[in-house]
Amino acid sequence: MYNFTKPHIFKKEILIASSFAFAFLTWGHSATAQTVVKSSTAGKGVYEAVVNEQNGFIYVTSAGSRTQPGGAIYKIHPESLAITDSIIMKENPPFGLGINHKTQTLYTTNTRTHSVSAVDIKTGKVIATFNNGKGNSHTREVLVDEDNNLIYISDVGDPSSIWVIDGKTNTYLHSIENTGKTTTGMVLNDRKDKMYITNMGTNEVAVIDLKSHKVEKSFPSGGESPVNLVADGNHIFVANQKSGTITVLDAASGQVLKSIPTGAGAIGISYDKKSNRIYSANRQTGTTTVIHADTYAVLADLPTGSHPNNVKVSPQTGAAYVINKAKGGRPVEGQPAPPADTNGDTITLIR
Repeated sequence: MYNFTKPHIFKKEILIASSFAFAFLTWGHSATAQTVVKSSTAGKGVYEAVVNEQNGFIYVTSAGSRTQPGGAIYKIHPESLAITDSIIMKENPPFGLGINHKTQTLYTTNTRTHSVSAVDIKTGKVIATFNNGKGNSHTREVLVDEDNNLIYISDVGDPSSIWVIDGKTNTYLHSIENTGKTTTGMVLNDRKDKMYITNMGTNEVAVIDLKSHKVEKSFPSGGESPVNLVADGNHIFVANQKSGTITVLDAASGQVLKSIPTGAGAIGISYDKKSNRIYSANRQTGTTTVIHADTYAVLADLPTGSHPNNVKVSPQTGAAYVINKAKGGRPVEGQPAPPADTNGDTITLIR
């Protein structure tokens, strides 16, 4: 039963929040290199995560597999990494995940059913599931603009589009059309009037004017298969999956300032503003790379799991959480089933 209103749970979360405040103070003065603290099972077919700023818990999407269909969002304790609750979504297995911290609403991309769902965190209930009226949508990433209560969804294709969702009514408004070939990652600038996106099909980053809803310019990402990106105001950091690099771009001109080798399959990226660090989840090498956002020095390259897919950082504690997918491959007829992948379908804590 998914219930956040029980008194004992509420008290527990206050204690956790207090421990976060202490952890942040001690972490902020630590000069030690980051290390992997622990890993734990996170569900079947895990994909992405968010950290809830209000209670510190991590929420992870789990889509199951083709042989073991599922669908859930798991609530995970930030220190023990234990699964403490779940929201079942078997009819619309979730992949991408975003959160509006102000409204305490989760948004999932349900790629197999070409849809998006809104989930109330307090009640654990799906409050809306909708699409854009087209049956061939490939919903992928979620970007939440909390100030304007708008949600953006990348719809991958050739050409791609970006859905615009009203967070007040949780309804589809319209799409920004013709964003490029294979649009995946999205990030807003500080003024929330422009959006930077990655177009994997052309190895470019495009800039969208959110008033005109049109692409105003594009520039090379500096790598191959740019899949996701973050920004710090003046710079854009791009994860290039095929080239295994993080490239640093000038946000105004698009000039490539630096290319930083990470590991094969750089796919997930996160920016910790307080520590000024970039995290890159590298799918093929099973590592997560930590980079200084000013000097571009690699601070750590940590083994986290079979296929790191997504990484998020707690703004309260500075802890990073990596979602590791399991190894794929179907069993061969007449052959014994492959052993269970103990390093996959996990969440890893870095501190």
